Amino acid sequence: MTVTDSSTNRMITSLKPGTATAITNSPGASFVERLRKLNLGNDPQMIALLEANPDYGNRLISLFKVLKELKIDLTDGLARLIANNISQIGRVVNLLELIKKEVNIDPRTLSMPLLFNAAPFDEAVAQSVRDLTQGDLLDPDIFKLLLAYPAQAHKISQLLINLQERAYESSALVEKLNAVSITAERMDTVINLLDLVLENNLFYPEMVDILLRQEAYIDRIYEGATKLIAEHSLFPDYFAMLEANPKNANIFAKNILLLRDAQFINFSNPECLAIVSQLGIGAFHFMKILHRADQLNEENFEIVCQKDNILNREEVIDELSRLPLLTEFDEDELEMMLCLVAQTELSDADVEGFNSIIRYHHIFENQCAASVSLS
Repeated sequence: MTVTDSSTNRMITSLKPGTATAITNSPGASFVERLRKLNLGNDPQMIALLEANPDYGNRLISLFKVLKELKIDLTDGLARLIANNISQIGRVVNLLELIKKEVNIDPRTLSMPLLFNAAPFDEAVAQSVRDLTQGDLLDPDIFKLLLAYPAQAHKISQLLINLQERAYESSALVEKLNAVSITAERMDTVINLLDLVLENNLFYPEMVDILLRQEAYIDRIYEGATKLIAEHSLFPDYFAMLEANPKNANIFAKNILLLRDAQFINFSNPECLAIVSQLGIGAFHFMKILHRADQLNEENFEIVCQKDNILNREEVIDELSRLPLLTEFDEDELEMMLCLVAQTELSDADVEGFNSIIRYHHIFENQCAASVSLS
């Protein structure tokens, strides 16, 4: 290309020695003229980006244009961000145009890395912005939340709209979600759970704090809550009670449902529920055995609930967990097992005795299965 415009020539020759000739003959030279015509200046970083990425020239020009319109400076850090995310530049432009036209926010207050991170989800963010605008909900804090968790943008917007429809204040929730830093996967589970309890008219604002404090166990909490909701058994204090042992949340829910089926739980008795919240997987398996034998009564329940009993031993939990489904024990076996569960001091022989009863059923059930397959 022959550059004839005198001002363009001056711009090129004003660059570092040796750069002018390279630009004049480079694939990106035509974009220099466009920078001039759009009054975008002769920033060496713009030219360097165009030279390095001629296939993205049009998108880069659009980016530089909207950056200028929004009064965002092309800093060294932003230039590196552009270079490292060149394939997403078109989507970044889409988000900046969205901000310019539809979001009442000073773009200079936004984190550019956050904006670039959200670029692959530009369409979801844009639709969420429009949905929230229609509900007169969109504000700068909500928009920042959408950028922080763009893959969840649609779910977040729908949750906020649903909260508004039920006359809940959403600003406190948004503030809490913005204040934490958790993975997108965990935030997705938090949003799913909040939406689920809201849908079932079980939402209360304090539960948000609990879920965010216990986000490391959010998957187990979600599993437990969905089990209880499916059986119409989620009670108001479930989330508060699981905080004492959050990693046990799913087992807590299983124990509640088991005791409910046995008609042996009082949902209005906080003390009873607090005790159940401390029961582990060993207690769950053993109570299932008692329930099938019609021996899950108050006396035996108290035995199971004793602290530091044999049901908390890892080797016992392992044996119980491997029992075939619907395994039944006779009365003598159950009596022996209950006696061992009731003991406060245990020897290795006690643990082995308990496990030997279980192992007998492993062997018996395997033999039965083998004989059936041969017949």
